[in-house]
Amino acid sequence: MIGRIVTAALLTCATALGQAPAAPTPAKPLAFDVVSIRPAKPGSNYMFGWMTTPDGYQVPSQSLRNTLMIAYFPQGTIYWSDERLAGAPSWIDNQYDIDARVSEAELPDWQKQGLSLDKKPMLQQMLQTMLADRCHLVAHMVPGPPVPGFSLELGKRGPRFAKSKPDEVLPPGIRLPDGGIETTYGPGQRPRFTFYGASMADFARFLPMRVGGRPVLDHTGLTGRYDFVVNWVDDPDSKLPAGVISSDDPDPLSHWDIESLGFHLVPIKIPAQTLVIDHIEKPSAN
Repeated sequence: MIGRIVTAALLTCATALGQAPAAPTPAKPLAFDVVSIRPAKPGSNYMFGWMTTPDGYQVPSQSLRNTLMIAYFPQGTIYWSDERLAGAPSWIDNQYDIDARVSEAELPDWQKQGLSLDKKPMLQQMLQTMLADRCHLVAHMVPGPPVPGFSLELGKRGPRFAKSKPDEVLPPGIRLPDGGIETTYGPGQRPRFTFYGASMADFARFLPMRVGGRPVLDHTGLTGRYDFVVNWVDDPDSKLPAGVISSDDPDPLSHWDIESLGFHLVPIKIPAQTLVIDHIEKPSAN
């Protein structure tokens, strides 16, 4: 109590003397502890991805364009069109080997990051700091052209699937970013995708692969975890095998039955931004 009174008195004296209380020190931006950026060897295979290692981020032959996209567009590759980057020099597509390590103090938080890019905030912030330090990047965001996509919504009689049981043991399969499981069909089996303990956000992430790559936003209002199956719809006029969709199909999702689950997709325009590069240099030497 005495300490609080003394602090309050000091602040009062400072104000009386015309001195404002000292502003809090701004938080230091997250940064890798050690960073190596070297030009990739000629003929190196092009690398694409944002998978992290237990102690950092290591990618061979990644272009700085992709590094910028990973750092500034956590929505993922669906948003990575040429319209998302302005003012970039031609060498931005040069490939580099990047080996960045996290300090021991930040390892616990680093290793808690999720699988999808929007679940990796430390990676994004550390890449931004790396680009500012090593490439002297100065950039700003402006509103950009909207992205055509879909809104995932429930019909009047949805949902038509069950909530996951709290103590449910999930089977082996593809781990989803929110912790659910997706299992696919095998050779000779009828095409279907089965979800266990899946959130609607995970299902919305799954759908772009079935709708020509367009982003899907979850507007179902469902916040739980669910078990459900998405079945293939046979097309008697198609000459393709079951489960195979033509690349020029105008309605690829029509081959997968989401309506029986109570879902439908509504075409929408999704607001998006463009990163404008004011200044950037080739990475400084290690």
